[in-house]
Amino acid sequence: MRTFGMSEKGPVRDMNEDSYGSVTVGNILCMAVADGVGGESFGEIASRIAVDYILEAFKETLPFVKDKDSLPAYLKNIFNKANIKILLDCLEHRERMGMCTTLTAALLNGTELTIAHIGDTRGYLLHGSELIKLTEDHNEAARLVKQGRITEEEAKYHPGRCRLHMVVGENQYLNPDIYSYNISYGDIVFLCSDGLYSFMSDEQFKDCARNRGNLEDVCSRLITKAVEGGSNDNITVIAGRAEKPVCEA
Repeated sequence: MRTFGMSEKGPVRDMNEDSYGSVTVGNILCMAVADGVGGESFGEIASRIAVDYILEAFKETLPFVKDKDSLPAYLKNIFNKANIKILLDCLEHRERMGMCTTLTAALLNGTELTIAHIGDTRGYLLHGSELIKLTEDHNEAARLVKQGRITEEEAKYHPGRCRLHMVVGENQYLNPDIYSYNISYGDIVFLCSDGLYSFMSDEQFKDCARNRGNLEDVCSRLITKAVEGGSNDNITVIAGRAEKPVCEA
């Protein structure tokens, strides 16, 4: 499995509240992206805690997950432990009370893909010439799209896109969305923040990814396109390509 990620604060924001990372555990590529919520409310700390915790947890505990059918319960448990980690940090640093973050994590094992998701960071799949959105946003704009009251394009500019109804850092049990997909070798999985996907069309996204053999180039083009599209937010993307395992002689 190959992966590459990039993150920039963008041309408008003073700081970068996005965090991302990846780790390989055996044959499984683990990726995560988080977008801190709240600006002055220490969102950058919440996103870093979430990503650091979940990747470390994957390294320590994923080898003990027996089969893919156990992954949904495992991921829900890991997300809730990341939630507790943020809440405990708030108790230790009272000035951080209320900090929270989105969190999207992907486990790519050959052609088996599992995603756990809270918030409006997104997962995408590039399969051949088709770009497929893999996650649903947990905000008011997405709810209106689902109800048929606005279009996907209108949702990009709707004020409800900023009103999240699920985040990591809440004082309650979390129930993240869990998605399982069978993909193909050569497919590319993207995790990205709204500062990227909100400022380009699907066709522009695919055009940036035409050099799929070079993930660094793909990520660089995507961030450049988001800036050109007028992004007023932090911009983060991490990509992983499904590849056949190398057989040892």
